[in-house]
This record gives sequence, structure tokens and C-alpha cells, in this order.
Amino acid sequence: MQLIADFHIHSKYSRATSRDMDLEHLEQWSKIKGIKVLGTGDFTHPIWFKELASKLEPAEKGLFKIKANAGNGRPKNGNDLSWYTPSIKPEEIRFILTTEISCIYSKNNRTRKIHLIVFAPNFEFVEKFNTHLGWLGNLKADGRPILGLDAKELAKIALNLSADAVIIPGHAWTPWFSIFGSMSGFNSIEECFDEYSRYIYAIETGLSCYDKRTEALTNDGWKKFSEIRYSDKICTLNLETKEIEFQNPTKIHSYNYKGKMYKLKTKRVDLLVTPNHKLLYSACDFRKPPEFLLKEAEFLFGKSKRLKKDGIWKGKNIDHFTLPAVKIKHGSRYYSGFRNKSEKQLPIKSWLKFFGFWIAEGWTTEGKNGDYNICLANRDDALLSEMKEILESFGYEVYWDKKVNNIIRVRNYQLFHYLKQFGKCSNKFIPPEIKSLSKELLEIFFEYYIEGDGHRYGRSKKGLSATTISIQLRDDLQEIALKLGMSAYYKLHNKKGTLFRSPGYDYKKIYRQSADSWVIYFIRKNIHTVLPSTIKKYKYVESWVDFKDSVYCVTVPNHVIYVRRNGIPLWCGNSDPAMNWRVSKLDKITLISNSDSHSPQKIGREANIFEGREMSYQKITEAIRLGARAPQSNPLRLTSTLEFFPEEGKYHYDGHRNCKIVFSPAETKQHKNMCPVCGRPLTIGVMNRVEELADRPSGFSPKGGLPFLSLIPLEEIIADAFGLGVGTKGVDREYRDLINKFGNEFNILLNASKNELERATKPEVAEGIIRVREKKVKIEPGYDGEYGKIKIFNDGEQKKFSKQSSLF
Repeated sequence: MQLIADFHIHSKYSRATSRDMDLEHLEQWSKIKGIKVLGTGDFTHPIWFKELASKLEPAEKGLFKIKANAGNGRPKNGNDLSWYTPSIKPEEIRFILTTEISCIYSKNNRTRKIHLIVFAPNFEFVEKFNTHLGWLGNLKADGRPILGLDAKELAKIALNLSADAVIIPGHAWTPWFSIFGSMSGFNSIEECFDEYSRYIYAIETGLSCYDKRTEALTNDGWKKFSEIRYSDKICTLNLETKEIEFQNPTKIHSYNYKGKMYKLKTKRVDLLVTPNHKLLYSACDFRKPPEFLLKEAEFLFGKSKRLKKDGIWKGKNIDHFTLPAVKIKHGSRYYSGFRNKSEKQLPIKSWLKFFGFWIAEGWTTEGKNGDYNICLANRDDALLSEMKEILESFGYEVYWDKKVNNIIRVRNYQLFHYLKQFGKCSNKFIPPEIKSLSKELLEIFFEYYIEGDGHRYGRSKKGLSATTISIQLRDDLQEIALKLGMSAYYKLHNKKGTLFRSPGYDYKKIYRQSADSWVIYFIRKNIHTVLPSTIKKYKYVESWVDFKDSVYCVTVPNHVIYVRRNGIPLWCGNSDPAMNWRVSKLDKITLISNSDSHSPQKIGREANIFEGREMSYQKITEAIRLGARAPQSNPLRLTSTLEFFPEEGKYHYDGHRNCKIVFSPAETKQHKNMCPVCGRPLTIGVMNRVEELADRPSGFSPKGGLPFLSLIPLEEIIADAFGLGVGTKGVDREYRDLINKFGNEFNILLNASKNELERATKPEVAEGIIRVREKKVKIEPGYDGEYGKIKIFNDGEQKKFSKQSSLF
């Protein structure tokens, strides 16, 4: 019998977890993933403890199953899991009582922050244990309570209550909140637990979001998070230089979330994010320049704060605009052909004046007889005279009949051919070659656009707005505003079909709106202050709202992205066994892996594989205690662990993400722990800490060491194979189809043969699964908070497998 176990998860009563983290959903997702034994997590929380006691019944000794009559909330047909109809009957799931506790205390003149996982043999132990901890802290505050308690003292309390209790340090190598962490950990288990270290026989290895109406600015315009791909470059803010940078995402996140969301709605801000999502804020100390930091929304609720909406843009400075070459048709009744018109170099500043004004007030016409015109109209003769001079300086002949609606016209096919792409009013846009220009050049374009289609308002006429029916132009103007050191938000002006009078010469004539029109407001003051008093005074909204839907986010190196919701933009935020083998003191310590999951879909990301003929609490904990030393005759043995690729961790190597410096421990040593770019200390990663404590060379493998497998979740493999994002419909459809064919995810990732996979799915998906098994992936290690990058396929390589399959 093989069983897969994940002991470390969290319930819906922990911070920033899905509301679906209840027993019913956990049971169903365990079947989908292929998990046999799942930790309950959070048994210290009083409400969760009551649910566990009322809904679970004994199975094998020390293990539990959901009562048959406790399924009132069990997922049924009609919800998101109704698709799960596997061809192979899933096994019955067992639960084991576990929790995680955060110990923050001082020892040996240093602040220590340790996370500990506690295994409980029965409910009687849990009740007594919770009573003891309740005297020391507030267990109701969080599913993972924070206590000012020495790790040794916690072990003492648990073991005095029952010798069968198990204490395991969690995520042992992460810089913060771990036993060996470089920031607040220890150099050995003995240093942490003193005389109780002999009872510590295992450690755990191992390594937030917006709603669907929130969009992110990319190099290809504004996109919903569900549309973002790894090839997109996302608009980010470098917190050290305050410069705007476009970066590829290192992670794209999507999952179903049920719980509280933080909502902030003012005239200049519109946010709906999960409680753990980080906001870019500054304290409201007006005596000092603002210093912007990232902090979770749950800690900023109800407090005064300043939010950032602008940045520094350094685009391209060029002297000339290149009007593309074109083929011009010509001939007569006796002859027809084409002649080539070569590229035309135009002074960039003059071009930006003309183009900015033309985007606002111009259009092109093309007759059936081949006639074509570039037109400009405006009631201001001075502006039209300036445009006439610019066009004549380009070498064009300009026609101006002041008697006919004050329109100037140019007949030049090369210019017409270029401007024709911008279409009619509803299709206009600003091309990338303009948006990539420097701030100084963009100011010229923007000034003349406003002269044409803008409106100045207010007593001092410093307020700026513009109106358009082009959604693309509306979005481009928001991007231009950001690059000019401003921000812009938009509102619906008139709906399609609205009647209005012409603002031109024929004022009495009534027109019908052909499309929705939008008004864009440009704001120069871009530190937005949010005070509890102003929220109350102006009836703004800052609250917690119930939410049940998909949430999304991305991870980028700068950790700050430019997002908008309902038209309002804002800057807002986002170890493995081989390491342990290098430390000889850990030879007798068993290494286990768990997911630390906050949503049902993520359970089993890291897990443990047991083999045997019997299972119970005693047999599982004995198998963990013995690890690889367990004899073959034992009724249950821990045979291997399932891990992420360790390089994927965001603190694997040392470095400075802002300086784009990433070093191995040896390189860090050569540079004396200092960044060669900025001269500041490097952020030290997991491998450096391993190097510091190691007494064996890299690559050492102890005799009889417990093997491990590095995996990538099935959804991510499918997404990479399809070139789509995780959570998209195509990926979800393929994922569900494979689960129903093979019974569960681990069966697909670990057991299905290549032939079985090729018969069941597309060849590129089958190839991706096999490559992950064989570790044939490309890895860029994570560093300084930036996740590592794992790629299965080279760019465009997936198409090769699709073409091969189409030949047969």
C-alpha cells in the first residue's frame, strides 16, 4: 500500500486563507490530488477545534474520517467540484490532528522567530494543550497563534501532556520564522531546544491577490490578470530609484477564494484585495518626505496612510521620426504598376506636435475612385496655421478652405498610408513607438493633444481632462499620464445612443452618440492621502467585504505593479533535502515536506510518500522518527518526499533584485557580502546559510539518505505546454479531463506511462510531464525575494510537438 500525506495546512480561520479550507472541501480536493492522509491544521483555534470534534469520527487509531451524517456543507453537484467524476474510485481520506504555532521570543541576546508543527495523538490531548496555550496568548486571533513562548517550553508543554506528541520545526531554512533561518534562527537543533532536542527527530523542508475586475498595465496595454502571460512585460516601480520599469512576471497566481476582502474606495483609489495583499504606502507624517513601503492591507485598515500614484519615466530620446516606406500604385489606361517611396525622416518635435493634434482632431478619407486625404479641423485659426506650417516644413502641399468648416487637407499617400491605421474616432490609439519616448518628448505630444481634444477647468485653469470614444486611446492616455509624472482616471461620459448637439459650427443640429464616450481626468498631485476622518466626511468606503470568486496576481522582481480598478490606477504590491545532507548533525533527522497550503487547490504541492500494509497515528509518527533507518519489515515506512524544485524558492541564492545581482555563496564570499552595484550588503539566501552550517561539500549524499522527487503542479505543466496562464479555461478544461481519466493528480505526475499520457492528452502536455519527472527543466534560482524561474519548454518549442502529432 502506498499513501501520500500532507501534514501542514491551514484552516479557514487562519489569516489570508480561502473560506473553502473546511473539512468537506479538503476531503474532496485530497481525492483530486491523490492524498490519503491530510493534517487538519489549526487545532488550536477554538471554533475550528469544535468543528473537528463534531464532524470527525475515529478510523484507524489516532486517525479520523468525516462522519457520514456530517455532510451538510460537503460539496455537491452544482458547485465548482461537480466536474470531479473519476473513472477510478477514490480512496477514503484520513485526517491527522496537527497545528502550526509561531514562537517569537528572545534567547541568547537575539530575537528568535520559529514556526513549529505539532502532531496530536487524540482530541483529549488537544483540549488540554489548548488550555495551557490559552493562558499564554489569544488563540482566537488566528489559526496559527503567535506566542511569546520559547520553542523549548512549547515542546515541554506538549511532551508533558503526552509522550506521543510530535514537534517538528517548520520550513527549516527560510530566512525568517525558521529554526535555521539566517535572520532569526539558530545554528543547531540543540541550541534551540536544549535538553529537549532529543525529542526533535524531524524537520520540515520547503519554501496574495486582486479580484477579477482589477487590471495591470503591460507593454501591450491594460490587461486583466487572467489574460497575462509570462511573455508580457508588466509596468513595475523600482522602490530604490522610483523609476518605472517593465518586467516579465516570474509567477502568475490564480485561485478560488472565499472570505473577507479589503475594500478601499475613494475619489482617487479603488481597491479590492485579499487581507494579506501588500499596499505601497507611507505613514502620514507630513513633517518628513514620504517613504513608501509595502505592508499588508489587514495592518493598514482604519489607519491614516498615503498612497503613491506616479513614477519617474526614462524613455528614448530620438531626433527624428521615421515615416515608413510604402509602395504607391500608379499608371494610366495603358500601364499600371508600383513605385517605391523610401522612408522619410521628420524632425521628432515637429512630428509630435502634428501627431498629437491629429490624434485629437484629425481623420483620413478614402474614396472609391482612389482619392485620399489627411484632414484636420479646429475653430482656432492660430492652431491650424501652426499645423499648416509644420506640414509645409515636411514638404507637403496644404489645402485650406476657410469657408468650408475650417478644414486643412493634405494629399500625400505615404503620410495617408501611415495615419490610416489609426482608423476612425472609435479606433484611435497611440502607437508603441510614441509611448516609449522620453518624458520630455511625450510632453510635446500631450500638450498638442490637449490643445485639440482637451479641456482646461478650474479657477486657475490647471485642471485637465479629455474626452474620447476610443477605449484604446483612453487606456493609452492613462499610460502617457503615468510617464509624464501624473496619473489619470476615467469615467463614463455619455452612453451609446445619447442625443447631443454639435459643438461645432452647426450647433442646432442634433446627433446620436455612436459609442460610449469617456472623460479622462489628469491629476498632477499624485500622493493620495487617506484619513479615517475624510472617509467619514466624504462617505468613502474602507471596509471588509465577503467575497467568493477567483482572485489573481503576479510576481515581478520589483514587487510593485501598476494596477487599476474601475478606471482608477494605483501602485500596489505582490529548501530541499540535498541542502540538509551537507550538515552532518542532521544525519539522524528525518526530512519531511508539506504544502503549508492556504487554499484547497494547493494541498499536496509538497508531500510525503509512505509504503506499508498498516496505518495509524503511531505507525505514521514512528515512520517519521525512523526515516530511512526503518527496517523493511516495519508495517509502515517513509520512502520519499515530494518537493518543489528548490531553486524556485525566492531566497535560494544571494543578491539584490533592484541591482539585478544574483550570486552563489562562493561569489558572495568573493565580494565580501557586498553588492558590486550599490555597495550595500547583499540579501543572504538559503544556500549561503547552508554553506555556513555545512561540514560537507556540495553534492554529498549520505548512505541511505531518504530520496526525494522534485515536481511541478499539473496545472503549471499544462499552462506551459499550451502557452497560457494557470486558471485559464483551456488549462482548467485539460486539467479536469486528465484528473477524471487517471483518478488523481499524483497518479498522473508519478505513475502514468508515457504511452498512457500520449493517448490521453496532447503530445506537448505528455512531453512536459515526462520532462519534469526526468528533471529536464531550465532553472534560474530565486534571490532577494524574487521567485526562481522554472521553464519546461523553450519559446515556441511546444508547437513542434503539435505539428508532429498532426502528421499521424
